[in-house]
Order: sequence, then structure tokens, then C-alpha cells
Amino acid sequence: MMFAVYRALTFLAAPLARPLLSLRAARGHESADPARRAERLGIATLQRPEGPVFWFDAVSVGESNSAMPMIDFVLEEFPGASALVTTTNVTAARNMEAKLASPRAFHQFLPLDRGAYANRFLDHWRPSAGFFIDSDFWPNLLLSAHKRRIPLILLNGRISNRSYERWMRHRAAAACLMSTFAYALAKSDGDAKKLSDMGMASVDCVGNLKYGAPPLPCDAAKVTEIESAAGGRASWMASVTYRGEEEHILSAHRAIRDKFPGALLVIVPRHPERGGEVLELARSFGFTASLESSGDKISRRHGVYISDILGGLGPYYKYFDIVFIGCSLLGNMDGQNPMEAARLGAAILSGPYVDSFIETYDIMKRSGAVTMLPGPDALSEKVAYLLSQPGMRAEMKIKAKSTAEREAAVLDRAKEKLRAKFRELGIGSG
Repeated sequence: MMFAVYRALTFLAAPLARPLLSLRAARGHESADPARRAERLGIATLQRPEGPVFWFDAVSVGESNSAMPMIDFVLEEFPGASALVTTTNVTAARNMEAKLASPRAFHQFLPLDRGAYANRFLDHWRPSAGFFIDSDFWPNLLLSAHKRRIPLILLNGRISNRSYERWMRHRAAAACLMSTFAYALAKSDGDAKKLSDMGMASVDCVGNLKYGAPPLPCDAAKVTEIESAAGGRASWMASVTYRGEEEHILSAHRAIRDKFPGALLVIVPRHPERGGEVLELARSFGFTASLESSGDKISRRHGVYISDILGGLGPYYKYFDIVFIGCSLLGNMDGQNPMEAARLGAAILSGPYVDSFIETYDIMKRSGAVTMLPGPDALSEKVAYLLSQPGMRAEMKIKAKSTAEREAAVLDRAKEKLRAKFRELGIGSG
């Protein structure tokens, strides 16, 4: 009954699809290219290649990064196959298009979850199998794929406590949706239990696949540029920040500069399109600030520098000893993945609100690889303390990197499980 109502509502909402996409494009959330926006209606803009097509769906940047090793793995396992990668937003699309190294891998936008769009998409691509990253559950799309007997595998499956409680109030609907998946690799033991409770028939847990993502690219020349700009000054960075956090971060930096005159702060907003907004905020605090996207390179004159380009985090993580991971300071936030910074050897700070990455932070806390702050007021004091304690910074950096490298072994465990499941499901045999 629940899905019947959902199908009816998505059917009736069809006249709103194109205006909605145009509005989202005007706000920078959708492709500005009308042809690419048509992909959201299930209209392919590429020809289907010959041979098997394996479909990977990743919602946003974090999911698409964790999908990369799996895409490479599947293409190695099946040399005659291609990989279709879908995302729902422009930032993730650009990220994937920049990182898809194989000529056998290509990107399309995921269609809106309306039956006709899902059918049009599946009729064109005829995937041999589908891999969904994280918790991207679109009922029309999943049910249509299941009806076509396309084997679907959930990778890094997770269910938030709130979603779990909601689904468990509708157990029949949850079981119907979970039955579309032939197999799941859950992100944690807790997520595996939730998926089983919801009706997933075959679930394993090998760990968080995001830990197996390769280290971020790190251009040596860019690191040298940052080092020259810092000029031996006290320096730190705030990464993947969200609206509402930057005021607290800039306030903390102002207090830090009272103790360390001329200190440098680099801010990397979670959404690059917010760079201009963060720039104006930094200037309102009295800082000399610039945007990386403007072409104004980081220099010794900057008190604050905003990196608002996609895929540019690696050199900053490599250079800066102290990295605050954002989306974590305020109560309406739920954290971001700290492992990317850890892989490159940063001493990591975080706010208290990390519900979406609680297992990750638990691992890092047990290893002494992260410092959790109780709230915004603690930020300036902790950063200033670490700036004055190079020995402690070095110890935190070593612990963070060794923890991240140890957890990266998840990829090998996942590959072993998937090879066995491919044989069981007959994937690639036809």
C-alpha cells in the first residue's frame, strides 16, 4: 500500500519535474546543460557500449570516492565490461568525471524516481548488475530493476537510527524494498543488524569501504606553494565546513592570531559554490582573504584563504598539521569522513556532532588519532594549544596515518566477499 501511494504521487508530480530541474540548475544544484538535465528524466545522452554494463550509483562526493576502488575492481574482474556511474548532484558528477580513469567508465545523472523515468533509464542501459553505495534507496528504481531480475548489491550499506525507526514502523514496506537487493556489505555490525531487521536476506560486514579509498592526489608543487605562503607562520585549516560553522571558525582564528600574530587559516567549504559567501564573511571579520577559484594564489599576505575548487584537498591535508573536520560543530550537523585527512598525516580535530561517522570516530578515538571538541568555544583554545605543542602534533599525525592505513585493508576483504557472491549469483557468467 505504501509503495502504491508513492508511485501514484510520483506519477502525479511529473508536470513539476522540468520546472524543478530548471530551478535547481539556477541554484547550481543541477547541470546547467539542458541535455544533461534530460538524464534526470531517464533520457540517456550516451550510447550503450557493447558487452556487460555494471551500474554504480553514488549520491554525493563521499560516496563516489568510496565507489572508485570498487569500480576499478569490477572492471579488472570483467575485462569486457563497462561501468556506468550515476550521481544526483553536480559536485559529485564533476568529481567522478575527473577521477574516472578507465575509458570503459562513464557518468550519467541518476533519473528522478518516477516509474517512467526509471524504466526509460533501465531499458536503455540494461545493466548486468547494479551497485548502490551507502543508503540511496529509490523505490521506483529499485523495484523496476528487481522486476527485470537485475542483481543489486548494496555497498557500504548504512541506516541511520532515525531512518531505521521510521522503516521499522512500516516493516512490510521495508522488507519489500530490501528484497530487491541480492546482497549487502554493511558499513558496520550495527548497520548489518539493522538491514537484516528490515528484511535484507544476505548481509555481511567487512568494514567501511570509505577507508579503502586511495589517498587524495597530492601535487608536490602545490604543497611547496602552500609552504611558501605559510612562511613558517602558525597555520591550520578547517575542512568541509558548513553554513553556520564559519562564523565560529573565523572567531576562533581571530583569537588564535592574538596569541600567534599573522597566523594563517585555510577554509574549504563543503560546497564549493559557497566560496564567495565565505570570502565575504572572512573579510567582515577584518581578514585579508581570497578565493582559490579566482586565480589569486595563496600568499604571505593572506590571513584567511578559501579553497573553493573541487578535488583540491590533498595538498592542504599534506601540508597542514592541524585540520578541523567540519559539519560537526552545531547540533543540526552529523559529521564528515576524517579518514582522507588521516591518510595524509594530519592531526585531526572535530566537533561533537558526528552521528553519520560515529564508528569512524570511535576507531580514531581508540587510537588517539582525533580530538573531539565539546563545542565551538573550545576550538580556539585547542588549536592554540596544539600550535604550541609540536611534539603532540607529531604524535597525533602518526597515530592518524597509521590508523587510516590499517583500516584501508577493508578493500581486500570486500573484494574476497564480492568474488564469491559474483559466482553465487552468476554475475559475469552470461
